[in-house]
This record gives sequence, C-alpha cells and structure tokens, in this order.
Amino acid sequence: MFHLIKVISGADSMIIGEPQVAGQVKQAWQAAHELQTLDSRLDRMFQHAFSGAKRVRSQTGIGRDPVTLPFASLRLARQLFGSLESLNALLIGAGEMIEDCALHFRDAGLRHLRIANRNPERALELAKQVGGTGHALTELDDLLPDSDLVIACTASPTAIVSAEHLRRALKQRRHKPIFALDLSVPRNIEAEVSALDDVFLYTIDDLHGIIESNQQKRQEAMQQAMDLIESEVLAFERWLRLQETSTTLKNLRRRAQLERDHLLAEAQAQLASGRSPEDVMKRLSHRLVNRLLHGPSIRLRQAAESSDETLLEAARYYFLEDD
Repeated sequence: MFHLIKVISGADSMIIGEPQVAGQVKQAWQAAHELQTLDSRLDRMFQHAFSGAKRVRSQTGIGRDPVTLPFASLRLARQLFGSLESLNALLIGAGEMIEDCALHFRDAGLRHLRIANRNPERALELAKQVGGTGHALTELDDLLPDSDLVIACTASPTAIVSAEHLRRALKQRRHKPIFALDLSVPRNIEAEVSALDDVFLYTIDDLHGIIESNQQKRQEAMQQAMDLIESEVLAFERWLRLQETSTTLKNLRRRAQLERDHLLAEAQAQLASGRSPEDVMKRLSHRLVNRLLHGPSIRLRQAAESSDETLLEAARYYFLEDD
C-alpha cells in the first residue's frame, strides 16, 4: 500500500512528482474493474491509493514546479504569454525532446503547431501525431514571421536560426515579441539573437538552472508527502481491521441464526405433537443458551487453565461485565 501510493503520487519516480504513472495505474485499475478481477479489498486499496496520491499532489509541492525540459519550456511560455490558445509555435527538429515539447504545448491548448525538420517526411510524421503541420527547414523564412514561439532541438553542429532570420521575421510581425528556446548543444539559435529587443531567448543552460532549483524544492516536499502517505496507509489498515471484525461478526450471527432455526423447528414439531407450550418454550430457551455458550465456555476454561489473561480480560470486557 505504501509503495503503491508512492508510485501513483510520483514520490517513487526517477523524476520526483512525475504524473504520468498515475494515469497508467488508473487505466490498469479500470481495466481490472471491467474484467471483474478485483476483490473488495484490492479495489479499496486502489481507492485509498488514488485518494492518498491526490492529497500528496494537492497538499505538497512535489509536483508543483517543472523538472523536465519540455515542462519547464511550457511554464516559461505561460509566464511570458499567459494563455497559449491564440498562439502559433514552430518546433525545429523531430527527435524525442521536440516530440515531448509538442505534446505538452498541444495539451496546453496551443492553437497551431508546426514542425520543421531537415527530413520533411519525419516532420510530417510527428505533425500527424500532435495535430500540427510538417515542413522542411528550407521554409524557415516563411514560417518564422507567424511564429510566437520557436523551439529548436536538433543534432546540427551549427546554428539553424540566425539573428538575421529573426530580424526579418520581427519586421514582418511589426516587432510583436517572439519566445525563442534553444534546447540544443551546440546551439541551434545564434547567440546574437539575445541582443534583439523583441526576442526572449532562453537556452538549455537557463532551463537547467530552473530545473535544479525545482528539484530541490520537490526534495524538500518529500517529507510532507511521506507523512500524508503514512496517514493514508493507516486509514487503509483501519479499514482492513474493521473488515476482519465485520466478517467475524457476520459468522457469529449466522451461526446463532442457524442454531435458532434448528431449535425453533424442533419446538414447532413438539407443539404440533401436543406438548405443553410452557415446557416447549422452557426447553427451547434452555437449549438455545447452551448451544450459543458452548464454544465460548470451552475456550474460556482453556484460557483459564493456560493462564491466558489477555483472552480472559477480553471475555470479561465483551461478555461478562457491564459496568
């Protein structure tokens, strides 16, 4: 249980607070529900785990600050522009980093994603996955003027986006600002771009500084997260103990009802044969008391013989004394 909540909340992830595992576990739980492979205890354990993970994520800073480059990129863009729904983004490259950025920005509601790559077919393939359009690098001069965000990450050993590229783009945009993010090593966007007044240029070094600071914040939130997880585990253990008690009580009640039904059937037969109702009722009550107390009486005598004070005290508490 403890491990399950840690996994779902992201406290056990390589990247602390990473939220994707929670969705995967919930899908597995829902699939198990549909296949009817969950018993009540396992089902309740998952519900407690989801509840605990939600508390960890909402009441601590474990997932509050970005610790991945794509997520940090998205956070910076939001700080600069606010809502992203009316913006256009140009992503240069088609590798894993650009794919992650495209998914983050698409899910954030960005209006239009365009992927430019040296291999146009690869750009088209990725664009289909994220609902964007694919282009060749030779189209940069046409794409940049309509791009509010430019993110570059390729294996090119030289710069792909020059200061001159962006000067021309800004002129056509009437100097409407551009957020430029270079996630490449070596750089894909010329360093001179930082001197342009209407371009906000960030490099991978800038993001690494943000991520390291945020990782430290998440580490500091871990103790609070562990306390919340422990409290949820204790709540589940209490529920388990109540379930065990409930099962015991159900069995006790079922046994008493069986004894009652058996003796009642005998009493009804005796009444039908003409026996005195008073005698039948006395016999019924006497036998019912003996039947119900037979097992407990034997166990109490055994406890007394073995000096089992714990059991004797429990018996006095539950059955014998009513102070």
